[in-house]
Amino acid sequence: MTRTPKPLARISRALVVVLACLGGGCQERAAGLRIVVIPKGMTHEFWQSIHRGAQRAADDLALEGEHVEVIFDGPLRERDMMEQIEIVDRRVATGVDGIVLAPQHSQIMSAAVRRAVRDGVPVVVIDSGLAEKDLIVKYVATDNYNGGWMAAERLAAVLEAEGKSQPKLILLRYAIGSESTEKREQGFLDFFDPAKTNPKRPRTGPPPAVRWLDRDHYAGATRDSAERAAGPVVQRFRDEVDAIFAPNESSASGTLDVLRSQGLDMAGHGDRKVHLMAFDSSRPLLQAIADGDVDGSIIQDPYYMGYLGVYTLVRHIRGYDVNKGRTDMDQSTGEYLVTKENVSAVQTLEKFDPGYQKARKMVPPSYSKLSAR
Repeated sequence: MTRTPKPLARISRALVVVLACLGGGCQERAAGLRIVVIPKGMTHEFWQSIHRGAQRAADDLALEGEHVEVIFDGPLRERDMMEQIEIVDRRVATGVDGIVLAPQHSQIMSAAVRRAVRDGVPVVVIDSGLAEKDLIVKYVATDNYNGGWMAAERLAAVLEAEGKSQPKLILLRYAIGSESTEKREQGFLDFFDPAKTNPKRPRTGPPPAVRWLDRDHYAGATRDSAERAAGPVVQRFRDEVDAIFAPNESSASGTLDVLRSQGLDMAGHGDRKVHLMAFDSSRPLLQAIADGDVDGSIIQDPYYMGYLGVYTLVRHIRGYDVNKGRTDMDQSTGEYLVTKENVSAVQTLEKFDPGYQKARKMVPPSYSKLSAR
């Protein structure tokens, strides 16, 4: 959706640009498109893979004669929602041709996106959805519900192998309003509900009868906040809990720290062992899988996500139909189960390792030009 800027919006935008130039913030602009990629935060390895994938798309487009400058600009921490809103507004005001955005909150970020679209700046959303979907060009993300279901499926198999047909579980949530992790959590919960189905992964038998010890605590945006949240919960149920699911990298890492500190980790020497199922990847987390401390993780493909976000947005700006006649606004980048058996496989490493990403063969989507009216 592209709209003509209103007169007042044009004046405000021009004024911001003039003030920025007076402050020495203007440089001569190269020909081509300027695309700003705005992640939820800048610290997690996931977002660095997004950045590398976005730049790879620009490099591939350059081979076709399309010059694209990728600007990577986001809040330092994933809990700084107001900073993310300010970045969107500032980048629109100072002049970009499009935005690739991973919104921190599915509803609160809608107003900033609405302002961008009003000023004629198209937006592709990646990673986590936006409540007002009609504002955006396309949504490129993991099928997080399916990923949560896969995490539960893996954990149920591990527990069944130990003879635990009625396991006692803890779900450590991430944050209210984070659409991606909320879907993971729901997929995980629904797997254990015999009334629920998932067309992508039909059941092979009834799920185990689970007793939920806790599913009401939130880890927050950092490893430290996750450790603070998980610590008292694990301590309370240490003599009962069989397994824990943490729906992102920081929550899984913080929970693992707690299990290790309390002698409950799978590779530890204590009598009690608590299984941990994760989501996302980092080098320490993948090492923990290799060491047997974590039973597995559902990893995403952030490199491909960043690639598709930029490539699709550029094609849209250049007049291509990126939604098959507006019938398909979502594009999944896939979900992958990593275990001790495949943690070192090339197909795993190319999802997050910079060297393997650089050597990876990318196949861009094929879009058709919109017919002239």
